[in-house]
Amino acid sequence: MEVPAMHHAPAIRIAQLIYNAAQRRFEAVVEFFTPGIGYPLAIPVRLEVHQQISHRQLTRALTREAQRRGIGGI
Repeated sequence: MEVPAMHHAPAIRIAQLIYNAAQRRFEAVVEFFTPGIGYPLAIPVRLEVHQQISHRQLTRALTREAQRRGIGGI
């Protein structure tokens, strides 16, 4: 019996997150942990979104912006 190849997606962590009230934006560092690489790829992100955004929406928006800025196809 043949074992199918496993596809490992990168693990993602929001390493730092602050709300900059003066600039009315969230500022974060999103880290991507990819199998085979011994250290995370850290991408700084700034998002101008409403402060009352849900946690799920904020996490999704930060991750998408980090992917757009730095990791492309990972």
